[in-house]
Amino acid sequence: MPDEPLYSVIASRMQESITAGKWREGDRLPAERQLCGDYGVSRATLRQALDELEERGLITRHQGRGTFVTKARVQLPIVGVFSIRDAMEAHGMKMATRVVSVDTLEASRQLATDLACLPGDKVIYVERLRIGDGEPMVLDTAHLRADLFPGLEEVDFTARSLYEVLESDYGRVATEAQETLEPVILTPRECELLEVPPHTTALLTRRITTDARGVVVALGHVLLRGDRSRYLYKRTVETTPARPRRTSLDGVMRRKAPRRPTEALKRRSE
Repeated sequence: MPDEPLYSVIASRMQESITAGKWREGDRLPAERQLCGDYGVSRATLRQALDELEERGLITRHQGRGTFVTKARVQLPIVGVFSIRDAMEAHGMKMATRVVSVDTLEASRQLATDLACLPGDKVIYVERLRIGDGEPMVLDTAHLRADLFPGLEEVDFTARSLYEVLESDYGRVATEAQETLEPVILTPRECELLEVPPHTTALLTRRITTDARGVVVALGHVLLRGDRSRYLYKRTVETTPARPRRTSLDGVMRRKAPRRPTEALKRRSE
């Protein structure tokens, strides 16, 4: 078995320092010259070690700012009930919500299609910033029909969740959601709100939520910082039953009688 490359050995030693708490989440690593001296390696070897640490997801390098220990990512399940608050609290984060904007506007053609209303109908727009341990993590926006939720713009969303309000105040229980997920580059305004550098990537979830009667109750857009979140996919492999083995008798292969064609095949053959 070949010897482990020196840069990989150094990467593992640096990882041990991170695990032991010598460098904590968000800490800036010492300058390359100091690290070269601490570990007794050349700058080329050190940079290879840093490359490996970055591939392991342990550090993040920012041009002009330095190298930092990566903060833990919030893991979000891709199936089942999705709750930003539950996901963050499961990671031990203290959650807070800041309302950025609440407004009433007229539905565009596309928005009217998504909300199953008419163009020009009144729509309530709610924009919230979800904060974990004092750090902006998620920019959450929602559009809702004003005729279904009169007075919604008066609710204090810093203390109550949107779906809790819809259920308790309006009797609308969200039962199903269709979502799409895609990576995006944040706009300058979004970067400012989330307190990240320009051109930072994020995960955009677009969600249309319906109630038990199939009525669309909300169109949501959730922007999660790409450096602090990841989605968890859980898949089940469906096994197919094994095919029966062929048996032989006196050197002659037994064959099953051909199956009758299905009705669909019959129609295609007619």
